[in-house]
Amino acid sequence: MGWSSPDGWLTRLFSGDPLAIAIAFIVTLTLPALLHYYFYTQSARSQLTPTFLLLGASGAGKTSLVSLLQKQSSHPDENEPQPAQTRTSQIINRVSLYLPPTISLGSNKYRSDNDVSLKDREPLPYTIIDTPGHGKLRLESGLSQISNPALRGVIFVVDSSVMDSSDSSVSRDAAAYLHDTLLALQRRTTGKGSVKGKPPIPVLIAANKQDLFTSLPAGAISQRLQTEIERVRVSRAKGLSAVGQDADTNEEDDVLGGGGEEKFTFKLLEEEYGIKVDIIGGAVKGEEAGKGVTRWEEWIGGCL
Repeated sequence: MGWSSPDGWLTRLFSGDPLAIAIAFIVTLTLPALLHYYFYTQSARSQLTPTFLLLGASGAGKTSLVSLLQKQSSHPDENEPQPAQTRTSQIINRVSLYLPPTISLGSNKYRSDNDVSLKDREPLPYTIIDTPGHGKLRLESGLSQISNPALRGVIFVVDSSVMDSSDSSVSRDAAAYLHDTLLALQRRTTGKGSVKGKPPIPVLIAANKQDLFTSLPAGAISQRLQTEIERVRVSRAKGLSAVGQDADTNEEDDVLGGGGEEKFTFKLLEEEYGIKVDIIGGAVKGEEAGKGVTRWEEWIGGCL
């Protein structure tokens, strides 16, 4: 059948045949919908689940926190879920969780409270990477996760009940680990290391065990950590000079907060590199367990 054939499909297509018009109409309606569905599902598959890195020294309460969040995700109607008994972990544990619809999201802060879609929001999935706190495992199992492309925030758990102990080695150890964590995030932001420069990652210092009598308030813990981090910072800077590193060669990238003469503060880190550090008190166990964990979940929601 050629162009001139009255039965040819091209002839019927351009002749105003009702069947050809109906087919063209159906294709016009369904093709865009099919293309939209295909590209939308492909995009959804490639979307990474928001991930939060959980760091802190051994015994700070990291695994207990994850256990409690798991119970809340599994049994959201339970009034006072208690964390399961835990033990010191030596491996990375990736846990899938759900953020309750009652927790506000940072991406919705400019939307009206009367928005109907906010009222019908489903629990939002996210992942927490629980890491071991042992000194020998921190670099390999903990700080190596900072390059994760899905990372939205770092939660650094400290035991606030021992920060004011006469044995200052506890606060020094926590401060040294936090120093290394913040320095890794600084290098991530500037492109120092194995990854290119990326947007800054916020940090939550979760001051755990606030229900105990010996615990320090969040403000005092913030001051203690900043003081101890400054000591670590000065010591590390002297170490770089001792090995003969040129002071003009990437010195600001190798010193937390930059190579200036100002003492280290969390505010300085935010001003210089955009890395915001919040410290919020709470408790995984005890009478203040629910209240404290809710504040930490609100911080997580603010990063989403």
